[in-house]
Amino acid sequence: MGRPSKSLATHELHSTRDHANRTPSAFVSGRPKYPTHLSKEARAEMKRCCGILERRHVLTEGEVTILTLYSTIYARWVSAKRQVGDELMIEFTVLDSNGVAHKTTRLNPLLKVVSECESRLLALAKSLGLTPVDRERSKQTATNPGEEIIPGSIADLFPELVGGQPAPASAAVAFTPMPPPATFEEDESQGGSDANE
Repeated sequence: MGRPSKSLATHELHSTRDHANRTPSAFVSGRPKYPTHLSKEARAEMKRCCGILERRHVLTEGEVTILTLYSTIYARWVSAKRQVGDELMIEFTVLDSNGVAHKTTRLNPLLKVVSECESRLLALAKSLGLTPVDRERSKQTATNPGEEIIPGSIADLFPELVGGQPAPASAAVAFTPMPPPATFEEDESQGGSDANE
């Protein structure tokens, strides 16, 4: 696993600078449509991956092909693993040159399918940013301009956290001090004076 990046305070302490590209992304966030040809298991995996990438704010509609490949290979991998089970070795009946049957044990041929699916899944997970090393390299997408921002939400109060631009300084509300609340004795003295009148 890669080394975690230094904080800005640590860079300042060590007199180094941050080389990370912090420019905002030009791509707008969005969720791809699920293809109709996906199996039930592949569709569930695609939904799970979309949810993870959406929470990280790195998902766009353009990832439909790579997510479809990833989820299809994932479903194939699960199916092959289910069929292999505990049978790593399979017993075959083989005929020799004289036509006599002999029983031999060989490695389960589905193990090759499982191994190929695993290597493809790892490569696709890296390109999607789903591995621990690659998730830090993914750039967050820009917020969708057509998306409604609810007043008081995180997107409204802290837009820089969800990939938006921070609010201009002129939009800040000026602080107005309030007079201190009246004490209990003052309330009684005012109430008592009203009763005497």
